[in-house]
Amino acid sequence: MKILLEQVANARDLGGIPTAYGRVRQNKLIRSGHLSIASDGDVKTLLSKNLRRVIDLRTPAEIANHPDVQIEGVEILNVSIMSATTFGISYETLDGAAIAVKLQAGIDRMLARGETPIDHMRILYRRFAEDPHSHEGYGKFLQTLAHSPTEGATLWHCTGGKDRCGTCTALLLHCLGASREEVMKDYLETNVQIGEHAQSILAKVQPFVAEERLELVKSMLLVEQSYLESFWLEIEKRFGSLDEFIKHCGVSDGDIAQLRANYLQ
Repeated sequence: MKILLEQVANARDLGGIPTAYGRVRQNKLIRSGHLSIASDGDVKTLLSKNLRRVIDLRTPAEIANHPDVQIEGVEILNVSIMSATTFGISYETLDGAAIAVKLQAGIDRMLARGETPIDHMRILYRRFAEDPHSHEGYGKFLQTLAHSPTEGATLWHCTGGKDRCGTCTALLLHCLGASREEVMKDYLETNVQIGEHAQSILAKVQPFVAEERLELVKSMLLVEQSYLESFWLEIEKRFGSLDEFIKHCGVSDGDIAQLRANYLQ
């Protein structure tokens, strides 16, 4: 369910998603983009959802550059999913020319490696499946939700709320018993949630980007089914199954049972 915020993109409550063991409870699990630009109205809306904890999935360097807004009564935890990132862009704080320069520099690096932006994203998702730092982060994220539940809602985010946030959400929903179809449906909802936001960014950069590159830029702003499928396929290749991967991340059957007890009705 979309949470309409003034400045923060891609915010939604997972409440109501069906699983094999019940539906996800409302006002308990929220995903979004980063909160460094949250307005007073955004803070008020999130508090109305009984927000009590934020899990920031970004790197310490990203957090230092764009720290989340501090909200009274809300705990902030850092559980980084990547050890480093070189492509995080805070689109809201840059003008069109600056965004275009950063995006095109990233695209140029990809093309020099023989990658398209779509190739790059698939590689990134495969890296999530193979990187021990990511495994540790996924485990800590799930165990925190299992064993340190709050009286209210927990929100997690990365920068755009689509890749690191998307894979964490996919793993959580799997643990809760959601089908692959429901997990993918939530994942692709990002494109609905940030469609207008993406179009506004494209409009800002269009004067500074060659026409043939606009589609490449767009691919960096949205998600594709093949990205999450790349994550799943790499996991199955390396670990045999998603369940075995989750165990590898340090999450036990007891942890999963606790997640279901905490967040399903």
